[in-house]
Amino acid sequence: MSASSNRLLRRVTRLDFLEGLGVSIGRRSVAFARLVKRMASVSLQEHRVVALPPPEDPVARRAALTAAVRAFLDETEGATDRVYVSVPRSLTIVSRLSLPASVKADLEQVVEFEADRLLPLARDEVYLDHLVRDAGEKVEILLVGLPRRAAAEILDALEDGGAHVRSLVTTPLAMQDFIAFTPAGAEGPLVTVVDDGGSIELAELSGGELVASHVLRPGEVTSEASVGGIVRREIDQMVGASADTPVYGIAMEPEGTGTRLPSDLLGRGRELLEMARGLLRVPEGFFDSASPALVPAIGAGLAAVREGATDLNLLPADERRAVEEGAPVVTFFLAAVLVVVTVVWLSSALVKDHLILSGLRTELAALEPRMRQVHAHEAEIDALQEKMKALAEGENVRNALFLQELTRVVPRDAYLTTFRMRNGRVELEGFANSASDLVPLLEKSRLFKNAQFTSPVTKVQNNQERFSLSTDLAR
Repeated sequence: MSASSNRLLRRVTRLDFLEGLGVSIGRRSVAFARLVKRMASVSLQEHRVVALPPPEDPVARRAALTAAVRAFLDETEGATDRVYVSVPRSLTIVSRLSLPASVKADLEQVVEFEADRLLPLARDEVYLDHLVRDAGEKVEILLVGLPRRAAAEILDALEDGGAHVRSLVTTPLAMQDFIAFTPAGAEGPLVTVVDDGGSIELAELSGGELVASHVLRPGEVTSEASVGGIVRREIDQMVGASADTPVYGIAMEPEGTGTRLPSDLLGRGRELLEMARGLLRVPEGFFDSASPALVPAIGAGLAAVREGATDLNLLPADERRAVEEGAPVVTFFLAAVLVVVTVVWLSSALVKDHLILSGLRTELAALEPRMRQVHAHEAEIDALQEKMKALAEGENVRNALFLQELTRVVPRDAYLTTFRMRNGRVELEGFANSASDLVPLLEKSRLFKNAQFTSPVTKVQNNQERFSLSTDLAR
């Protein structure tokens, strides 16, 4: 199946009605992105980047984070029960494992064993999750850990602000969710470089999946001039990267503050944000003015509305607030009902049209003989009208008037074989579908009165009735 087909299938299976808040916490800033999903359409409703005190002042930082969250929620009046959070890569512990594919059957036990060996902290002091990627005969495992103490400070601050966190990831994975949402998610490798208040985070993604992640601590980066060389050296050491690999730089600092990333990398950061154009509905002018620092927050928000590409969650199972909700059963049920109703409606409409058409054809076939008779009578009537016209032109004008009145009164399905006028009376003989209708019709005329049958009405062929009647002339 092609990449476009896979993408279409993924979009169809994720039809839903959800609202979520993505929060990206940096060392000196926090970014918010509230997303709303209606069926397959995803829109960014509100966004904001707020400065925070540095981690070296934890008390002021926590108070500022709580205030920023509360202010954003109060102003946007958005839902608070689907909050997905990304934290700086510098807070996490990331390790890579390459194991034989045969370990898949006991993968959980192998991961726990390797975690005890690789983590610098005791297992019960770390929130841990992992990603698995098939690599032929091997399995690539990306272990991500977050110290519980650091997670507790963030979660408590958010809870105090009214945000109920369902998922906790690291910045590279939030970036992955954003990139996987865009066309770049189906393309080859790319590298993201994030300047987060002194720490430089590098991540390699390929096909919308995180392949490698590395962080340069502030002590490793001495100047802006050294950043470009260090970043390029780190990229050269990545597995799938090359000199042609696109590199996108993002500064997590609020607008107007300094960054050590080279300007060429920062320029490409806005290109990264532009990748969502046409896929994400945004406020007017967003792509012209928004900060690329929103990318991780938008990525977290996409995961909150079930548009994420990774299922990694650093929160333990009992603290995830039922985030693993599975497929939207109600949505699929309603969609299935809609499809069934549509099919039934279309089928019934086609059947009904066919039945109506068949009925019309049957009725037309039954009426065809009578229509021939009507046409024949019309020809006779036309001939009589011509005769009356000739009579009216001569001296027998009054007689022609009576004939003309009879032509008007006698229905088209009846015709006369005899017309006699004598002693102030008119005698009529002929055939009609319903002879009994003729008497009231003649009585209604201003020229005739006292109409009555002079002999019994008899049935003849073609269900017609032969009649003989007379009527007085009105003086």
